[in-house]
Amino acid sequence: MKIVGINASPREESNTRIAIQAALEEAKVKGADIQIFDITKMNITPCQADNACKANGGKCVIDDEMQEIYAAINEADGVILGTPIYWYNVSAQLKLVMDRMYSYYMTPAADQLKGKKVAIISSQAADDEGEYDKERMRILKSFEALGFEIVADEGFAANNNPAEIVNKSDDLKRATAIGDKMVE
Repeated sequence: MKIVGINASPREESNTRIAIQAALEEAKVKGADIQIFDITKMNITPCQADNACKANGGKCVIDDEMQEIYAAINEADGVILGTPIYWYNVSAQLKLVMDRMYSYYMTPAADQLKGKKVAIISSQAADDEGEYDKERMRILKSFEALGFEIVADEGFAANNNPAEIVNKSDDLKRATAIGDKMVE
């Protein structure tokens, strides 16, 4: 079993990354191989909306580091997405990856995604944990449209400072529980 984490936070000591890492470490304890991508440090070009992927059997023709993520997702049994909430929405970096996943949509390439698990973790400065449920669900629904099974959706609130989540044992337990769900 392999679980891939996609961290869309550029911040050092990111609360989002810490939560993803907690989930991945739990999956590892349960026997999964794990891998994490820090996409803000990668060269990923926006989707060009040229539908070249459709003419190419669902393979995106842009030759950049998103190809590494595609390969990892194709091999994985599950994907944990992580994003901070910036200005009332998921980060631009996560949206970039989501848009590039369009290459699979309505192509034979999507067959390899059916039944894979997906979860999302977000971290935000706002105090209301449910305030951004709809934004996370939009991302999850796009993965569900590709055949993924949604297994977890967690928003962690009141995390304005780097590594703030480290001192929140309940939040870390919820993140760890995502790792359990990924390997069930």
